[in-house]
Amino acid sequence: MTTDLVTPSTGAAGAAPKAALLAPAAGFFERRMPAWIILASFLFVTLPVVAALIYTNSHKLLFFYIWIFSATHFVVTFTLYLQSENLRHFTATRRNLVLFVLIPLGIFAVFYLTRVLRVAPQFPTLAIFFAAAVRILDFNHFNRQSFGVYQLFKARTGRRVAPLAKKLENLYFISLSAMLFITYLSGGLSPWIARGRFHSIGGMSFAQPLAPLPYLSAAAAVCAAIAAILLATSLLLVIRAGRSSLPTDGLRPGLWEGVVYLFFQTLSAGLAIAFLPLYTTALAIHYAEYHVLMYPRCFRSRLDLTQAVDRWYQALRGSRALFYAVLIMISGVVTLTTTMSGAWGRVDGVHNIPYIAIIAIFDGIFVCHYFVEMLIWRFSDPFFRKSAVSLYFAPRARA
Repeated sequence: MTTDLVTPSTGAAGAAPKAALLAPAAGFFERRMPAWIILASFLFVTLPVVAALIYTNSHKLLFFYIWIFSATHFVVTFTLYLQSENLRHFTATRRNLVLFVLIPLGIFAVFYLTRVLRVAPQFPTLAIFFAAAVRILDFNHFNRQSFGVYQLFKARTGRRVAPLAKKLENLYFISLSAMLFITYLSGGLSPWIARGRFHSIGGMSFAQPLAPLPYLSAAAAVCAAIAAILLATSLLLVIRAGRSSLPTDGLRPGLWEGVVYLFFQTLSAGLAIAFLPLYTTALAIHYAEYHVLMYPRCFRSRLDLTQAVDRWYQALRGSRALFYAVLIMISGVVTLTTTMSGAWGRVDGVHNIPYIAIIAIFDGIFVCHYFVEMLIWRFSDPFFRKSAVSLYFAPRARA
């Protein structure tokens, strides 16, 4: 998630009583519950699931976790295509048509062709670079969303922070992505950890390094040092703003929630940087926050009931139980199909074109999510700024 949201504007200090009287009800993300759900997911999902996976090697637990948390967060993105206002925007210009329709379809086509043409067994070197590119997209997606949500946490405080902090935070999360990729190149185990001590974790083995370990270890040390400097500097700027700035209107959630969020996401990334097999289970906050933030866009967005697609969508979202039941059912199919593709994907594609097409669709869903999600949270886009920002933050009364 990339968000260009700015901190809600505040009035002059002398207008505080008037602003307080005129302040509307808190926006969705200005309430405490969304923030608490996001923070609680680390304590009550990430840590217990990681511990259980390490000590039990339970494949059933991993499957259930991926199904309920990971797959649902991928699938829910595409509910935006069930709203006519979004569809009009997606096809309003040639550029939008390319970004929101043609490129996502192209992603599915690429995964289909890699399956049908059996790229992995016939072109192993190309397959290595392709897999590495997908991992880069994955790590970037994870940390860009963390960066964006952290900006939302800062915005909900009503305090203005020096613009330099945002640049430093962006670089900080990029450095975490780089460290994750270094661990990937190391075969899934941090180059700082002696390989003789660990052969597998959570029932998953480590692969052979794709580059010399001494170089990877040095690169990881450089990234870690840069990340530490960026984190410390940005936190100083945020804390200084929290102490020196006095908000004059609206609800004022504590700044500590944003700092705790940053700490929890750093620990989540750290788990995966040490042991990449824990990557999926370490992303519970990532999945939980995405569901929290998609909730207003699924249930509170405007619909035009003169449009057939909106009438269908209204029928689906009219019952939250039905909406999430359908989401969980579709996600179950995605999880099951993706899991089985590891065993069945070796079948000759020439005789199994329909099945391989299905597998390619489910593979493509993940990368499509990375791409589309990057666009729909870009609040510098006037369409999304107008249609989405008001779902999360109440308009501020001006003096």
